[in-house]
Amino acid sequence: MSLASIAAVAFIGTVFWVASPEAATALAGAQHRWSPLAIGLAAAGGQSVALLGLYFFGSQLRRHWRWFDRQCERARSRSPVDNTQRYATGAVVTAGLLGFPPVSVTATLLSGVAPRSLQLLPLMLVLRLVRFIALGWAGARFGWRLPW
Repeated sequence: MSLASIAAVAFIGTVFWVASPEAATALAGAQHRWSPLAIGLAAAGGQSVALLGLYFFGSQLRRHWRWFDRQCERARSRSPVDNTQRYATGAVVTAGLLGFPPVSVTATLLSGVAPRSLQLLPLMLVLRLVRFIALGWAGARFGWRLPW
């Protein structure tokens, strides 16, 4: 798996959840071809492009993709009525590091939920980088040696 493949899986997997950026980074780490930092940068780069697109064009996507709109509405209905900056920051941190709520939904809803949402977007991208580096390291450390 090349670094470009990791970036492509991260880009595609951000919206289409059958492709998993997390699994791709762990698999790439298990292959021992690149450092966890390179793997994390490739995955975070691919996913960052997708997340920026969702942030800026998410409302248009929600109008065209009903299944994605339902996912976003479900996440929005679970949020507290008082959508403060503190709640939005907590959601960004947990989405960035833990993947819950999904980062695609968080990026799409961020502009409508948080008062200063553009300030939270870089935080989410940095936390995704940390997550992907950790997954690449875990794959290299605990994964098995793969022949391909």
